[in-house]
Amino acid sequence: MKRIPLFTLTIVLLLTFAMLTNGANALVTTRIYTLDADFDEGTLVGVEHETVHDQLQLSREITTLPFIWVPNNDGSVSKFDTGTGKELGRYLVSAGSDSSPSRTTVDLQGNCWVGCRQRGTVVKIGLLEAGQWIDRNSNGVPDTSRDLNNDGDINEVTEMYAWGQDECVLYEVVLIDGKQGTFIPGTYAAGYDTNYWGTAPRGLAVDASNNLWAGTWSSRKYYYIDGATGAILRTVDVAAWNHNSYGAVIDANGILWSSTGPSGAIPYKLLSMDPSTDPATISQVTLTYGGSNRDAYGLGLDQLGHLFAVSYYYGGIFRINTATATIDWYKAAGLNYARGVACTGDNDIWVASSGGDTVQRYDNDGNWEATIAVGNEPTGVAVDAVGKVWACDNLDENIKRIDPATNTVDLTKTVVGSSGHYSYSDMTGIVVRSITTKTGTWTVIFDSQGADTPWGIISWTSLEPVGTSVAVRARSSNDQVSWSGWSNAVNGVPLLPPLTGRYIEIECTLRIVAGDISPILYDLTVNALPEQVIPEVPFGTVMILASMTIALVAYIAIPKVKARR
Repeated sequence: MKRIPLFTLTIVLLLTFAMLTNGANALVTTRIYTLDADFDEGTLVGVEHETVHDQLQLSREITTLPFIWVPNNDGSVSKFDTGTGKELGRYLVSAGSDSSPSRTTVDLQGNCWVGCRQRGTVVKIGLLEAGQWIDRNSNGVPDTSRDLNNDGDINEVTEMYAWGQDECVLYEVVLIDGKQGTFIPGTYAAGYDTNYWGTAPRGLAVDASNNLWAGTWSSRKYYYIDGATGAILRTVDVAAWNHNSYGAVIDANGILWSSTGPSGAIPYKLLSMDPSTDPATISQVTLTYGGSNRDAYGLGLDQLGHLFAVSYYYGGIFRINTATATIDWYKAAGLNYARGVACTGDNDIWVASSGGDTVQRYDNDGNWEATIAVGNEPTGVAVDAVGKVWACDNLDENIKRIDPATNTVDLTKTVVGSSGHYSYSDMTGIVVRSITTKTGTWTVIFDSQGADTPWGIISWTSLEPVGTSVAVRARSSNDQVSWSGWSNAVNGVPLLPPLTGRYIEIECTLRIVAGDISPILYDLTVNALPEQVIPEVPFGTVMILASMTIALVAYIAIPKVKARR
């Protein structure tokens, strides 16, 4: 039989190699995001590209992440999807069921802080969906509460972890005099303050730096806590002002406002603290209007520079000008034991009337608009990502969602085993993201098509006026289940720590901390490290190529062996 020329065989082998590798995954090492369609590949929260196309700027519509964190009277905190009402996780905040968690407040990254009134502690819970967990057992996966069977409820036996075992419960910060400190959950053993009117942290608010201010009751202190590490950075003693903290918010100018509740010192006063000075600048607003003093329970902020304080004993509403620290008006609204208060994007006022089992809606001047029945003793109200209002009940296990377009309840969620809910702070994070700061995020996942891709540089073009910022961070994964920790990106500089994985998730945060001019993201580019990239070739292809190489060697060598014979 006539032999095939060596040159012809070589060409055939090369063509076969090209055909086989063409069917393999082609590694994609670069992606540029700059057009509307590019940005739409990700998730936009509080940013948009409609005002000016092909760039991202902060939206004028207020919004937040699609989660709400509700404390439960059984000593836990539940996280819900505000779109579906499904319970996504439930987390113990102490070893016992009597810790009395309340005042959940949410930070800029969607994590939850909760004050435990009968422990003297505040506890930070990380948002699993944003990768906020600590791998304490080094197994590479988050051991945390989640809805394993996707039925919308957390089973306390099969879908929860014991205190100290859930890796999304990040820190326990003890605020008891003489015992202050930050601890890994489950490791503190020096004793708690279980007195309901003891240390009892009640005033919680997150500032523009994503740190927490936590105010205590009997010890009359405000603690400034690092949002990333849980470390206590600063302590402000407010005993000289006879102030017991009951509720707190931080306005657009960075001023912390704190109420004393109906059990505070008389005459009732609001505390105003400017922490930008050292020592902090503190003053008070006496809650007197028309010669009559009124208590203040819950606090809320609108988009117009107003602070609203509702009276538990007297059933009225104060509106305070935050720029001048003066009272605009007081309305005897006829509320029955008012507790929580919040404002929607139209600047309407929503109040939980605990004694009336209702939520009351008023316009910005305090004129009544609607009454909505929500269950047995509602305590708190909060506004979600699409502007709907949530109420939580203290004497039943329900939380309710109200549609402001119809002033009706459009979703009821029963939290089985919770024993009710007591909270009236910023349960969704909308205050810190739209008033304390103006913050929006764009998050996108890029697929390189190759496992263990080494990621190199993220670069972007932005406009950042004074008082604004654009920040980028990233994490990587091979399966979108197990993720690395977040790596903060420096524009045009290799990522540190370096990231490796088929997928890279990029989060870009636009923020205004002073003024009203939005920062802009024009484009963003992500690159793998080309000098380290090896194209991924399927195992079958490798075996075929190896076999063909052996055949080629045999083709060349065997005739020579025969010739020698």
